[in-house]
Amino acid sequence: MTEAGIILVILLVSLAGLLAGRKVHGASDFLTGGGRASSWLTTGALVGTLLGSQCTLGTAQLAFTFGLSSLWFTFGTGLGCVILGLTFSDRLRHSGCTTQFQIIAREYGSFTEKAGGILCTTGTFVSVLAQVTACIGFIPAVYPSVTPFMAASLTVIFMCLYIVMGGTWGAGMGGIVKVFLLYISCGACLVLVLAESGGIAGAFTNAENFLASLPDSGITSHADFTARYLSPVSRGVLKDLGSCVSLVLGILSTQTYMQYILSARGEREARRSLYWAGVLVPPAGVAGMFIGLFMRANYLTQSEVSSLISAGLEVPDLPVISSTIQVFPSFVMNHVPPVFAGIMLGTLLITIISGSSGLLLGISAILTEDIFSSLPFVRRHKLFFSRLVIVITLIIAVTASRILPIQAINDLGFLSMTLRASVVFMPLLCALYFTGKVKPGYVLASVILSPTLAILGVIAGIPVEPLVVAMGVSVVIMLTGYRRSA
Repeated sequence: MTEAGIILVILLVSLAGLLAGRKVHGASDFLTGGGRASSWLTTGALVGTLLGSQCTLGTAQLAFTFGLSSLWFTFGTGLGCVILGLTFSDRLRHSGCTTQFQIIAREYGSFTEKAGGILCTTGTFVSVLAQVTACIGFIPAVYPSVTPFMAASLTVIFMCLYIVMGGTWGAGMGGIVKVFLLYISCGACLVLVLAESGGIAGAFTNAENFLASLPDSGITSHADFTARYLSPVSRGVLKDLGSCVSLVLGILSTQTYMQYILSARGEREARRSLYWAGVLVPPAGVAGMFIGLFMRANYLTQSEVSSLISAGLEVPDLPVISSTIQVFPSFVMNHVPPVFAGIMLGTLLITIISGSSGLLLGISAILTEDIFSSLPFVRRHKLFFSRLVIVITLIIAVTASRILPIQAINDLGFLSMTLRASVVFMPLLCALYFTGKVKPGYVLASVILSPTLAILGVIAGIPVEPLVVAMGVSVVIMLTGYRRSA
């Protein structure tokens, strides 16, 4: 019965993607929907991409360890959409460009366009990698007999069905179906969690009591639990607030969302879609947080079991999950009736697929319109090349996910937003609001130095969110290159 529910959801959303392919007659339809999408379709595309694995599986995973601070990803994402609607949206539409780097190139030259495009594509790829990793980890959690290779192959097939045929139209139509199913699923899961936990207070109390009884949990008092699970900045003020800022700036700096803005029929529809997305995203995080708390109170991880055994301590008689990535799907499989569990698991799978597919669409636009636009083959076969880029990028992401030891989905999401924002935000801001005011050489320096410092900050493990350092350097560079007499 569970399998039937999963198959039903996959077929439903795949059908929406295939039907959307009938509206695609050229590269413009594929990349921006030809500027003919309603606010409903644009909202579906936005929320369908934003509510990926980081907002659902990643939030539940983070809540399992840090409680309330897991909400920063969805809150920051929603806030970013609202700010995008209030600031850049109209100017992006008035630019007459398809990509953010075309706007930057018009002001600061083609070399900055290509250098920034490569770096931004790399940052977006990090988020795609997080989504693909979640998908490959999700499928065996539902079907233990599925091998990693089979899971990787299915990931490629599902994502291609979702986005390769319909492009922006597919993201919009599939997104509407996904949002409807996801909110029913998250709402039902939240009701079940609160019912089994004895309400909101019970969810936190149960987690506290369990952790207090678990050796080496680090929770020996109510103050310990409050500091880690009830504080919105339990990972550190600079870390959590910096993560929120990186999400806001990342939303403003992501090519995919510009494409969705351009797909809307008019400015009013584009802004309305962004505001709706800002409202619709955060509630999914709340459901994910309570699922994470419930699982923390009732489940052990395999690493915890191994630690207890090696210490010669008694292992509590509780269910075990292999890793925290499986927090959300394990809850659904073990606490939801089979048919509904299948629908929810299928919805979670589509959530991961749609999140990465929208970002793949942005990568395709940058590579097609900015990096390889001068090649005769690309000019003649732009639609084919746009689709080919998505397939190749997806295969690379699947291969990388099988090689790299990736565990924390949300950490990759924050890193991706940081890289995108450090490359794009200040150059785009200056190109849109301070035309002719900043010398091109300084903008190029910002495009290269800012993400480099962000990466070095991640490697060094600095206590400050790396984006804060990167953006600070970018601002200094832009001010240094400011033409006061222009």
